[in-house]
Amino acid sequence: MAEGLDKGILLQLQCIPLFAGLAEADVRALVEGAKVVGLAHERPLYQAGDSQDWLYVILDGHIELSIDEDGRKSVVEVARRGVVLGDAALFAGRRFLMSARVLTAATLLAIPAGSFAALVEARFDLMLHVLSTMSFRLRAQVRQIAELKLKTTAQRLGGFLLSLTDAAEGRVRIRFPYDKKLVAEELGMKPESLSRALAKLARIGVESLPDNAVAVADIGRLREFCVEDEPE
Repeated sequence: MAEGLDKGILLQLQCIPLFAGLAEADVRALVEGAKVVGLAHERPLYQAGDSQDWLYVILDGHIELSIDEDGRKSVVEVARRGVVLGDAALFAGRRFLMSARVLTAATLLAIPAGSFAALVEARFDLMLHVLSTMSFRLRAQVRQIAELKLKTTAQRLGGFLLSLTDAAEGRVRIRFPYDKKLVAEELGMKPESLSRALAKLARIGVESLPDNAVAVADIGRLREFCVEDEPE
């Protein structure tokens, strides 16, 4: 029951676009029957085409979203805390459009998709809210596609590193949250291209460290580099 959810989880939900701005009573109604699920790393969550029984909110961890075309897997996104999985399936025949796999141990809030969809369909205001949040995420994905086409590999990698820190200035140590090979695939490049991108970032003070980490001498300089108009 939603009433049994930890108050901290309800507060966390109200910071996620899908639930932000809604009255607490509406949030509780939407997540009625939800349960917190802990999953080990490298575990499949669902496959593209599977019937959707649950809507998932990532409370912690990383989930790989991918599509399979002619036996070739392509990573579309590595979803992080706060991302909702399966919202598009609500309007696509209640079947998942992509496959999902747990990368690092994850904690998810599993929401019954049937009751969630029934309430949204019965409330026009909630329907508009859900569609607007999906539109917001779609715009973010369009920006990501634009960056894949317009930014150099080094700028793409630099932008990824910036997304992992809230630091505004100074020296910062950043750890890759998962394997660099997967980072490369997510950024639309080959592993060897990622290595070359790291070498290029070294010229502006990004130093590779052990334990899958980097040290950024000046986070402001990295931010400037990522918006420079520089040919590949």
